[in-house]
Amino acid sequence: MDYKRTFQDYLLDFQIPFPLNCESNQKEYLGNMGIAKTFTNAITREIGRNVGKSISNSFLGDSHSTPVRMTGGSSDVSRKRGRTYHNDFDKHITKFEIKTAKTTFTQVLNIHSEYFTLVDEAQADGVIDLNELNFLVEQLPRAVKTMEKASSALKDLDAPDLAEKTDEKIEQIKDFLKTLNDSTDISGLPATGFVLKDALTFLLSFIGLDRIVYEPSKLSSWFYASLGLSLPVVVLIFGAGLLDYDSLRMRYQILIGIWGITALSMPIWYGMVLNPSRNGGYWGYRARKKYQKLHNQMAVNLKQLMTTQVKLYEAEGASA
Repeated sequence: MDYKRTFQDYLLDFQIPFPLNCESNQKEYLGNMGIAKTFTNAITREIGRNVGKSISNSFLGDSHSTPVRMTGGSSDVSRKRGRTYHNDFDKHITKFEIKTAKTTFTQVLNIHSEYFTLVDEAQADGVIDLNELNFLVEQLPRAVKTMEKASSALKDLDAPDLAEKTDEKIEQIKDFLKTLNDSTDISGLPATGFVLKDALTFLLSFIGLDRIVYEPSKLSSWFYASLGLSLPVVVLIFGAGLLDYDSLRMRYQILIGIWGITALSMPIWYGMVLNPSRNGGYWGYRARKKYQKLHNQMAVNLKQLMTTQVKLYEAEGASA
């Protein structure tokens, strides 16, 4: 199954009208519901499984997995898209009201489809956004609560068949959350605690040797390292008088003087100014580590949120 296809694509494979906004489409949908039930359950589980695996791989640092970011840009599904409603899903939830049995059930279908449209959008740009995931998990109970209200109303309206189909849609959303939770593994989150290497590279950062530890492929790293390594040479040459500086030609005196001053002052201009302000070497590593800590905490919070909600639904199912 190709998880990159949208939820609507799968429905169209079975020639199920989408969205279901007219009576003819509703009748056609109800006629196909038998085959659609099993298939859409598989879809929701597959989407949840693949999103969960993508998140888990990214947490583990798999360079081939879908990348994770913490805050989204203009395509973030959690962004507000209108003055009144957050998005179409929010619009259907907010405007939901009990009417006739068919109209009420149509609203259920719209809520269900709009939720999975948001799921599609969240992974459409190839970037799993932790902010988006939190938003989707937080919005899911709104869908379930509203659809449960619709199911109860459909029973009162003497439409048990539509109530049963509504219950199936509710279970699909709950099943999506359960699969997403089961597939999301945060046990391999990168460690962010103190290591002895951090203290060593902090000291090396004053003489430019930290960059060859963290960024050895960059030419600039070796330039700074060469200046840092030349510092004891400068001290030895000038301090011990190993070089007859006054006998050199003027241009060599100037070059050696610039080199000596640059190397001797490196702990100040590089270690205290340039490196921290540009987030290079040790300081770049420190910034990434700080980001990773925040990333890890968001991942833990997301996992706890999903686990808590799944347990709540399981408890409700057991007591029903």
